[in-house]
Amino acid sequence: DLHRRRHSFPTRRSSDLNFEGKVRFKITTGKTAQDLDYSIKDGLARVDLQTKDAAAAVIINPARQEVTILMTEQKMFMVQPIAAKAAAAKDADASDVSFEKTAVTAKILGYDCTKYVAKTKDSTSEIWATDELGAFMGMGPGMAGGGMAEMFGGGRKASSAGPQPWEAALAGKDFFPLRIVSQTAKNKETMRMEATAVEKKSLPASDFAPPADWQKFDMGAMMRGMMPGGR
Repeated sequence: DLHRRRHSFPTRRSSDLNFEGKVRFKITTGKTAQDLDYSIKDGLARVDLQTKDAAAAVIINPARQEVTILMTEQKMFMVQPIAAKAAAAKDADASDVSFEKTAVTAKILGYDCTKYVAKTKDSTSEIWATDELGAFMGMGPGMAGGGMAEMFGGGRKASSAGPQPWEAALAGKDFFPLRIVSQTAKNKETMRMEATAVEKKSLPASDFAPPADWQKFDMGAMMRGMMPGGR
């Protein structure tokens, strides 16, 4: 059985609260490598993933407990709450994760990082995190609906994909990961996510809202229209 360990976390300095900019990650799963941009501004985050087939993006608003999913090709967007059900699932996942701070440190792109280890009975993730870039706001549940589910779920179907051990372990902590390496219980690497660039810069507020001329997608209205007698 796994036991939850007591641990201390870095104290975020006041200057970290004001970090604004973009972190680029290279994500490798098997023989596939892709770039992901993680933008941060005023307590909001935006995740952009470009694949060979399509572009995907979500905007994460922790204060409102919602994510906005941007459907670039259709010029549409959809707003979803970070539902209580999803939060409960994340809490359940987190309860099965042991999370340990180690004494190992390293410089990554000029930032001081500490190594943490998140474990479940099936996997181990090494997380190298810094307290100089504010809090990590997650990837957004909206991203789990497509290729991101396979990327972060080690090939699992989207319907079964939930927060990964490292993501559940980081939830609500005052630090930001710059390198994550996940392995199976048999030490087979399943995912590597490593920052390749950190750029502090002013970002336009428009990056964190859907374009004004995009149409809002209403799943409920669409389903009602498909029902007999619906309009």
